[in-house]
Amino acid sequence: MKRKIYFAKVVLSLCTMGLIMISCEKEEVINEVETAVVELQEPPYNSYLVVTESPTLSKSAEDFLAGSGNVLKSFPELGIAVVSSNDVNFEKNALKNKEIASVVPNYIIKWIPTEETVSIEANPASIGDDETYFGYLWGMDAINAPEAWNAGYKGSGASVYVLDSGVYPYHSDLLPNMNFEDSRSFIEGEPWNVTSLEQSAHGTHVAGTIAAADNSRGVIGVAPSAEIVAVKVLSGVDGRGPLEGIIEGIMYAGDMGADVINMSLGVTLNRRSLTLIDADGDEFRISANWYNHAIIAQQRAVDYAYKKGSTIVASAGNDPINFDGLYSYVKIPGGLNNVITVSATSPNGFGLQETTFFDFATSYTTYGRSLIDIAGPGGDLYLANGNQNYLDMVLSTIPGSWAWMAGTSMAAPHVSGVAALIIGKNGGEMAPHEVEKQLLKTADQIDGDGQSLYFGKGRVNAYRAVTE
Repeated sequence: MKRKIYFAKVVLSLCTMGLIMISCEKEEVINEVETAVVELQEPPYNSYLVVTESPTLSKSAEDFLAGSGNVLKSFPELGIAVVSSNDVNFEKNALKNKEIASVVPNYIIKWIPTEETVSIEANPASIGDDETYFGYLWGMDAINAPEAWNAGYKGSGASVYVLDSGVYPYHSDLLPNMNFEDSRSFIEGEPWNVTSLEQSAHGTHVAGTIAAADNSRGVIGVAPSAEIVAVKVLSGVDGRGPLEGIIEGIMYAGDMGADVINMSLGVTLNRRSLTLIDADGDEFRISANWYNHAIIAQQRAVDYAYKKGSTIVASAGNDPINFDGLYSYVKIPGGLNNVITVSATSPNGFGLQETTFFDFATSYTTYGRSLIDIAGPGGDLYLANGNQNYLDMVLSTIPGSWAWMAGTSMAAPHVSGVAALIIGKNGGEMAPHEVEKQLLKTADQIDGDGQSLYFGKGRVNAYRAVTE
């Protein structure tokens, strides 16, 4: 059996055509239901991730693996190979080689939540004013994006690689900024682009928040002149993907010179119970070996892209847990080094009352001084009184339309967009540590000086980021 950590999720559909309200990232309250001891299952897998002792893969190690199984992929720069084998003793035999540190299942994991549908019946003057739904984009107001645009900074010259479930490139708000040539898929049997309106809207929504074009319709992104590159590392059907796919996507983005890598995805690992909690709250059994070397493998990929010059941004997660003191818990990729980890903020009653405060911590955001670097608008379906207000969510693009969603997945692209503005201002190139430094030092502190429990160094501010 598998144990489930239950989350409340809702996707709201306003009408068949036009605007759709969606909260695919909305996990509101965590309630662990455990009435009996159950035996957890492992996640599914069909290959192994082989991690060598050395951070590079030697020819002798690769030759050894080729003689022991079928090497599907190898990443010599990381000391990692993906191998399939029908030999039940493959792991045991491979570990006899002193060059091999670990052989772990290449688990296929759900990194973004399942989308469920439920049918229901004061920015300053700027370039965004003529966008049809600009009045709903409270997140742009919250981070002072219009002021940054008015100062002349729109992200031109910066590229943002969206590692996600694919992007619908023909959306009128995305097409002007899409890089078709460099977009790739690392999910077997699926193209990089979303080909059906029924497929996951997650990556398309994220891309719109980052760089929806200034085209007098729909919405506008934080960096409306930045380039979008779609890198599919999760299935557009169910949001699942192997760890290896994310590693390969990160490496690819680094090799291609990505200025910013956005990863609105993640899972939680628990070292004490040796479990993995996926984005739907399903809990699976893992080994101590997998725990250690999955982290090592993904950290190597992150470090590789970081050294190549990519600023890496990730969502913190939607399980409202304080990670401070939870030393047995690790978020990947959000808990890794060289990753800017983003929590989520929201107004409370936008559109229902006159409000200019957009910086309440959301009901679902993961938090903790040890985890959160910075905050961004993520939206929230639920008001403080328990009622619902979809206008507090984040409006962006989905395949063939526009939608409201909420989650730290929506917060991260606001930060990625501001990173693109900073890099664009700097001529299209800037060291990741300098980008992070500028993001953090110009963030608006919400609840005092120092490192905030919910907001890290503060909520990102686009205007300050490009003018201070």
